[in-house]
Formats: sequence, structure tokens, C-alpha cells
Amino acid sequence: MNPAAAPRDLWKSYIYPLGWRVSAILLCGAAFLVGGCGSSSKLVKSNFDPKPILANAISKAVCFAGRDDKCKPETGSFTHVPLDESSPVVRRFIKEYAYGQRETMKRYLTQAEQYLPMVKSMAKENGAPEDLAYLFLLESGANPEARSPANALGMWQFMPATARSYGLRVDNWVDERLDPRKSTQAALTYLKDLYGMFGCWRLALSAYNSGENKMNKVLCQEDANEYDEICSSNKLKRETREFVPRFQAIAHIAKHADKYGFSKPHNKTDDPQHEFAMIEGSYSIEKLAKAMRLDLHELMELNPSLIRGMTPPEPHYSIRIPRGKKNILLAKLKDVKPDEGRNCIVHVVNRGDSLTRISKRYGIPKTKLAHLNPDVNFSRKLKAGAKIFVPAKKTQTKERILKKSRRLSALR
Repeated sequence: MNPAAAPRDLWKSYIYPLGWRVSAILLCGAAFLVGGCGSSSKLVKSNFDPKPILANAISKAVCFAGRDDKCKPETGSFTHVPLDESSPVVRRFIKEYAYGQRETMKRYLTQAEQYLPMVKSMAKENGAPEDLAYLFLLESGANPEARSPANALGMWQFMPATARSYGLRVDNWVDERLDPRKSTQAALTYLKDLYGMFGCWRLALSAYNSGENKMNKVLCQEDANEYDEICSSNKLKRETREFVPRFQAIAHIAKHADKYGFSKPHNKTDDPQHEFAMIEGSYSIEKLAKAMRLDLHELMELNPSLIRGMTPPEPHYSIRIPRGKKNILLAKLKDVKPDEGRNCIVHVVNRGDSLTRISKRYGIPKTKLAHLNPDVNFSRKLKAGAKIFVPAKKTQTKERILKKSRRLSALR
């Protein structure tokens, strides 16, 4: 065996199948035992440097303990994101978005306007390159409620498991993938972790699309070090191969919108006019809005992750409210009883059941069913025996529901 190839063969045969998180821990431990490694941060090569991923792992742990203000690396600790608009591939996608899909690009820029200042501000606070802010245009078209066929949701298109691993709450009461601020913080942390793994923003961005395990696998299979060595590999899906140049094209257009005849997004300052109030018990958003004499839509926009339209039935839940309304709300709620909770029923999937069939049966919109069941991919065939949460109508009672089918049971 070639001694120089031994570490890489060890990675491929034994460490890689364990997954990147376990692998990173094992490699970092080994590195410290032998007194450190080389200077490169290429994860799959024999001169693996654990420092970037270890730093990001510590940063992530601190984030979960104290969140935003404790996990900021020093400004300038990450290299800039390359936006090579002179590349023929990037130029092709610039032409596609600026002219071939002009109306789509115009909609993206319009929708991004209210979120771009916030994302740029958070990128700066996290020590990440500001140009990463344009990634959510490619991911979701700047739509905070975008859902992919694979069941990824939100501005940053998180899958449920990845969202939970980065501190987002995802259940049938709260789905924080729908919260632009919280999902942006999670996305930036994830991107920093990917940069720590691969030492290159182009590889990190590709891994954001494909998944870090897939990117590691392809780098091993191609015996590659750099993005340029795998960017055209058939072992990657076409979507992943095109992901970086598409991002570069969209970012270039967004930064030079007037050059292509689009309205340039305003450089507003991110000044959130809100505060938080701790709620004990389950209250409908409508009831809370009335207590503060607010427009219902305004309060719902501040709390997009409350997918049932009410706070979850737990001792302490923090909601976002307009600044200056906290004392008014808490004073009003002293004399108001919590809601009992909007009941759900459990539909047990029969053979042949689909999202459309279940939606028609209960008269519930498909989007509402999808929100209440974040771990169910409704674009795929539903497995018989799977349980689907369905909101019960106000006119329905537990007894009436149970009479309809023995497969239904009440849920508080």
C-alpha cells in the first residue's frame, strides 16, 4: 500500500460511512492526539486540518446555549464568496435570468427587498461574507413559505432533520423553518460549518445543495481536492453542478440590478421594531391581536412559525410582538383564560390514500396539511399505516369524529 494514500483509504473505508459529524469528531480527536495536522482544511485529504470544523462545532454549541450574540466569529475570519461573472457558464445563467426568465427574476428581487437588509445584517453579525445573503433568492425565490417536492421548506429550504440539528423547532405546533430570522441564523451557521469542512465557499455552497455526505463521497471517488475538479462530475446531480454558477449569476444581477433594467433593492437598515413576550398556555393569534388592538395579519407576520394559528400548550413560549405592546398584552391576559387548544385528529393512512384524497375528505387545504405534518413528504406515495395530523373543524366533536371511522382518534 502506498503510505501517502493510507489516510485517504482509511477515510473511505471506515470513517466516511459513519457520517460527517461523527467523522469530524474522530478526526479532530486523532489530530490532537498526534499534535495537529497540516495547514489545509480539505476534509477528505490526508493532510486534514480539524481546526476550522472544530471552531465551527464549538461556535454551534455556544449558539445553542446562548444563541445569537455568543457565536459570532471575528469579522474577516472567512474568505469572500467568489462571484466570477466573467465565466462563460455564469454568463449563460446571467442571460437566462436577466432575459429568458425576466419576470421570474423581477419577482425574486421584489420579494427579496423586505428580507435582504435583515439577511445582510445577520451575515455581518456572524462574520460571514455579505454576498451569502443572495443565496436565499436561488433557494426559494425569496419566498419564506416555499416548499420543494422533497419537503424542504422556507427561505433557506431546510429539510426537517437538518433544521432540527441547527436548533430550529419543527413539529405540528411550531415550524421555525417558516421564520425568516430564525431560519437565516440556522442557515448561516450551517454554511459556516460547511466552509469549515471544505475550506472553500464553492464546495460549501455545492454541499448546501447536495448534502455534505454526498459531496465528501464525490470528492473521495474523484480523488479530488478542489471545486474545479468535481464541478462537472456526473456523480453529482445536474442541479448541484449548476448550483454555484446559478448562485453567482443571481448574486451578480441582484448587485447590479439597474444594469439589467431591474429596480435595485433599497439598502434599508435592518431595524426590527419588535420585542418578545412570554406566554403561558395556548392562545389563538386572533385573541392576542385583539388584546393588543393589533391587526391580525400583522401579528401573524411576526410569528409565521405558529402553524396552527395559536401558541403551543406549554408553560413558556416566547412570541414576537410590536415594540411597546408587551405590558399591554400581559395585563390583558391576566383576565383571559387560555384556549383549550385547537383539536387535531389522526388519520391513519389506508392503501391508495394521497394528499389530494385526504384534503378532499376533510375539506382541509393541502398546504395546511403539509404544514401540520412537516416530516411527511406528500409528493411521494404515502405508506399505509402512517399517521397524518388533520385539524378538526369547530363543528366537529370527538364523539362525531370517532363515529366516522374507527381509525380516527382525538388529539389534544
